[in-house]
Amino acid sequence: MLKEKKSALMKATDLLANQEQSSTVLRRKLLARKYDAVEVDDALEKLKRYNYLDDAEACRRQFENFYADGRLSVRQIVAKLIQRGFDKNFIERLIPDDADEHDLLAAEKLLAKKFPDALKFDKTKAWQFLSTRGFDVDVVTSAIENFTQAE
Repeated sequence: MLKEKKSALMKATDLLANQEQSSTVLRRKLLARKYDAVEVDDALEKLKRYNYLDDAEACRRQFENFYADGRLSVRQIVAKLIQRGFDKNFIERLIPDDADEHDLLAAEKLLAKKFPDALKFDKTKAWQFLSTRGFDVDVVTSAIENFTQAE
């Protein structure tokens, strides 16, 4: 017995039920599953019309979640959202004015978690650790300075 292929709209709805996605990523996934481009565009348009797919709201919500979590630098959050198919210009408008303070607090939090034993603290490793997580030089310098003074 052959299984009937779901319509692009049904498959898109299934994908959205599992995880919130941008229209770009959803489109890419549907096309990869060999759906016709016209059918995909129609499905995405229907989902937008019924407010099941709203890139601006999804992007804003995901940015706020990452930002509130405090484990990623703002630069890393932006990169992650771009990778998820959201518009870079829109993402950059979401960055709050206190982004520098957020990055410093996040970096300090990560250092405390990475180096719970003050005797094993290594500045070089701390630099590498924070730099690979998207923190800029000023934030890394301040975070390491604050961390060593707190000991």
